[in-house]
Amino acid sequence: MASNNMSVKPLPARFEILQNCRSWVVPFFEHGFHGHVFDKLAFTRFDKDQRMLVAEMEVEERHANAFQNVHGGVLAALIDVVSSFVVVESGHPTSGVSADLSTSYLKSVGIGAVLEVRSYCERVGKNLAFTRTDIFDKNTGDLLASGRHTKFCGGDYAAMPGPKL
Repeated sequence: MASNNMSVKPLPARFEILQNCRSWVVPFFEHGFHGHVFDKLAFTRFDKDQRMLVAEMEVEERHANAFQNVHGGVLAALIDVVSSFVVVESGHPTSGVSADLSTSYLKSVGIGAVLEVRSYCERVGKNLAFTRTDIFDKNTGDLLASGRHTKFCGGDYAAMPGPKL
């Protein structure tokens, strides 16, 4: 007798800690820029009380600039992506769209370094969410970059059908 259950691909281990983003995390990473650059980004921990999401990624040659250090654009994109996920994991139904993104670069790091990204959802209001994200060299503990991300996640955008990241 045939099963009524449709075959569902299991969630890759690097996304297992995610709860609120589970239905669209895989399609998000399978398409476009993020899928190629962040195909090894792994979410490792979510602290509900602190509304902090932690992710890790090893710097590869494709993430490097001409000086063989992680490219600033990769760090800014990491802040964008991980902070978007922390808004949803913190309980908001959508992460919205970027209204403002700022990144401060504090120290360079080369190929082979493991980045630890800690993103905090500081506040979610009716229309805006505010996040803070720090990127560390996991092996040395050095703070490499820090950023703030304001997301518009209310109004008509919240009522749109479909996945919202």
